[in-house]
Amino acid sequence: MVNTTRRGFLGCGVAALPFLAFPALTRAASDARSDARSDARFGALPGAGACPPDFHSVSMALTGHEDLDEALVPRVWVALLARHPEFPARYRLLAEAMRQRGIHRSQDYAASGLRAEKALHEVSVEIVAAWYLGRVGPMLPRAEAGTPAFITYEGAMMWRPTSDVTVLPTYARGGPGFWAQPPLSLETD
Repeated sequence: MVNTTRRGFLGCGVAALPFLAFPALTRAASDARSDARSDARFGALPGAGACPPDFHSVSMALTGHEDLDEALVPRVWVALLARHPEFPARYRLLAEAMRQRGIHRSQDYAASGLRAEKALHEVSVEIVAAWYLGRVGPMLPRAEAGTPAFITYEGAMMWRPTSDVTVLPTYARGGPGFWAQPPLSLETD
C-alpha cells in the first residue's frame, strides 16, 4: 500500500492543472477562430463589408443617446445583417438621407419628415429596436429555429429608464439570499 500524504496529493494536483486547463485553452482559441470566420462570412455578403464608420453616429442620432457602447456597434451591425441580408443597402439610403438633411440628433430626425418615408423609417426603427432590445428579431415561445440575433442583455437600452430600481432578472444585487432580509425602510424595532 502506498503511503499518500496531503502534501504529495496536493503536489500531484498542482502538477495536473496544466493538463486540465489545456482543453479549455484550445476551445477558447477555436472559438476565437470561429468568431473570426463568422465575421468574415458576414463581411462577405454582397454589398455588406464591415460595419460602416458612420453607423455609430447614425445610431446615436436615432436613439438620442450619445453614450452608446462602442463595443456593441459592430455587434448591432452584424445582428441586423444576420436577420436582414439586404440591410447594408437600406442603411446606406437612410444614412445618405440623414446626411443630406443634416440630421445629427433625434429631434432633427423627428422634424425632418423622414418618418413619412416608410422604407427609410423602417430601417431607423430596426436600428433603434436593436439598441433598446439587445436583439434583432422576435422572441418566439419554444422556438428552435428563427430565434433572434443576440447582441447584449445587460447592455440593452431598455433597462436604462429604471436602472436605479430594476434588478436585472439574472442578477442578485445583494448576493445570495438577499431577499430574506426586509428592506431597511420596512424594518421595525
